[in-house]
Amino acid sequence: MIEIIPHTLASELISLSGSYLEQNESENNLPIGLAYRLAEDPYYYTSELPLLLSILEQGRVVGVVVMTPPKRIVLGRIDTDIQTAIVPLVRHLRRIDVQIPGVVGPAAAAQAFAECWVEDMPGVSANISRRMRVFEARSVVDLPLSPGKMRFARMDDRSLMAQWIVAFSETIGEPVNFEDARSSVEKRIKNQELHIWDHDGPVSIAGVSRPMRNGTTIGPVYTPPEHRGKGYATSCVLLLTKKLLSDRYSFCSLYTDLSNPTSNSIYTKIGYVPIGDALELDFSPT
Repeated sequence: MIEIIPHTLASELISLSGSYLEQNESENNLPIGLAYRLAEDPYYYTSELPLLLSILEQGRVVGVVVMTPPKRIVLGRIDTDIQTAIVPLVRHLRRIDVQIPGVVGPAAAAQAFAECWVEDMPGVSANISRRMRVFEARSVVDLPLSPGKMRFARMDDRSLMAQWIVAFSETIGEPVNFEDARSSVEKRIKNQELHIWDHDGPVSIAGVSRPMRNGTTIGPVYTPPEHRGKGYATSCVLLLTKKLLSDRYSFCSLYTDLSNPTSNSIYTKIGYVPIGDALELDFSPT
């Protein structure tokens, strides 16, 4: 029997389901990373309180759901028959009348959720917006570095970094305005989570997102068009991964867009290995 357990606080979700998520920490880097951030500040991502759910089967945690409205609902790995868990999950969400613009999660779970969600909604369809792959690195390969050096982003970089975040967000289909980007950049700079590859000025960036107990996630990674093809992003991600692994983390994880073969080849060259595939789907009127 499936039971859906709502949580008021992210700390409650972590207490009940954290050890489950950590069994596959890289694959679950998005929901568990979000939960840790939200435990520090429930309004870190949006001005609305998050939706936090644990999925239990006969008292055993088999899945986790996190949503920071108005963004897509996020699914973790589901450790039982997927349809068995998805049907009561959707039923619960309908009962509490949650508006869901889309879903992101492991490919099979996200696809099953999307199909179930739109099944009783005439005139609404689920469309894949991005096919992704989750990668993990526990060591890196030493490669020749591009000219320049990696450094922390500083407050005097924030306007340029905000412009780059706006451009990056547009490329992944999640546009943000300049002021929101600037606010996000300022948070990242204060937390020393944004790294620049500097070659006579900034040429590429790599961020650190959603730290977990044993690992952390790298992203965003962005090089403006005029600086591409020179290995700057490869050098920045390589040194950043090496630094994080030597500092305190057992692994680093990241998402790639499967439609971008360049980024996928960059990460495998550094030493990242694929862990699983993920999907982003959006719900829209037909």
